[in-house]
Amino acid sequence: MSTLTAASQRPLRGIACMLAAAALFVAMDSLAKYLGDRYSPVQLAWSRYTVHLVVLVALLAVMGRLNRGELESQAPWGQLGRGLLLLGATLFAYLSVRALPLTQVYVVNFSSPLIVTLLAIPLLGERVGIKRIMAVVGGFSGVLIAVQPNVGGVSGELLLPVAMAVCFALYQLATRYFAAQDSALTSLLYTAAAGGVVSTLAVPFFWVPILTQDIALFVMIGVLGALSHFALIEAMRSASASLVSPFLYSQLIWATLIGYWFFGDVPSGATLLGAGIVALAGGYLIIGERHRH
Repeated sequence: MSTLTAASQRPLRGIACMLAAAALFVAMDSLAKYLGDRYSPVQLAWSRYTVHLVVLVALLAVMGRLNRGELESQAPWGQLGRGLLLLGATLFAYLSVRALPLTQVYVVNFSSPLIVTLLAIPLLGERVGIKRIMAVVGGFSGVLIAVQPNVGGVSGELLLPVAMAVCFALYQLATRYFAAQDSALTSLLYTAAAGGVVSTLAVPFFWVPILTQDIALFVMIGVLGALSHFALIEAMRSASASLVSPFLYSQLIWATLIGYWFFGDVPSGATLLGAGIVALAGGYLIIGERHRH
């Protein structure tokens, strides 16, 4: 059963926060795409996580929640591994948006709920019925329609968003596993800290001097990352996940519009058809969680 009581349910607020989170995530990835021609994904990820960590710590301090209870984790090493999975997803995402249109990247990324469904069988011991298996198969067919891989082999560029989706799926499974042990804010803090520390250790090997006109954009990547995760948490706190999660698919709309306006990417009919199929399959799996709990 959901941990939200009937009194605490605020569906309109939850939907609004999820729509905001979707737009903020796309804005962050769009900045990474814009800067990707001049800077390494490692340098962009460093900015995304270090600024995110600073913003998060500052907000917790203002809220009076920067205390031992929020800083301590019941599974610190597990949370570290979880944070590294999201860092891996971020690096593959920044490599992907540099090489591919935003819409295609998001279509492949939205296969992560399908991957979660499959991996939850061996990793979490969950049972999956025939309807959910059919939804997974249908969703993956949508991905194939959208990206249209060559019959002779899969392009190396298409493997980048696939790696991103796998990392993000494993991150979601780890989040589900550790949710019973730590609060959402603790998990968010460890996620930012893991990405910030590891990327800081790696960034000297990839550093390129930041142009003056790009400094504000580097900071904005981290700010957007922090705000998007806060909006996501607020969405989940305000209403059930089965209600608000499907609205994350509005990222496909933003990715299509921004890709067209700013990068000149015109999605093909196949891409839009595949996106629709993936969204329907993923939405079915998410809404189906309501009937399983």
